[in-house]
Amino acid sequence: ILFLIRDLGTSLSHLCVLWMARCGLSDLDGISSCSSLKELYIAYNNISDLSQLAWLDHLEVLDLEGNNIEDINQMQYLRLCCKLSHLTVEGNLICLKPNAESAE
Repeated sequence: ILFLIRDLGTSLSHLCVLWMARCGLSDLDGISSCSSLKELYIAYNNISDLSQLAWLDHLEVLDLEGNNIEDINQMQYLRLCCKLSHLTVEGNLICLKPNAESAE
């Protein structure tokens, strides 16, 4: 049984691809222990905080579709993933266009 993502990273230090879609994840604490990750598929979870992803230097592909990302400032953490070339964020609140009437 895996209780923490950190446990996975410490036992599989050379892990390059990780699929954890629809796992009920609410946070990414410990993901930095998976330092060799190149592809991370974490669609359809309950993730809203992306700060832990900043430590993944080798990350090239990130699928965040259908999570709970509503603060556009969370995307700033991904700027530190210098090799990131494919990003999916569809189905998050940050993708919704603001209602013009609400600005009045």
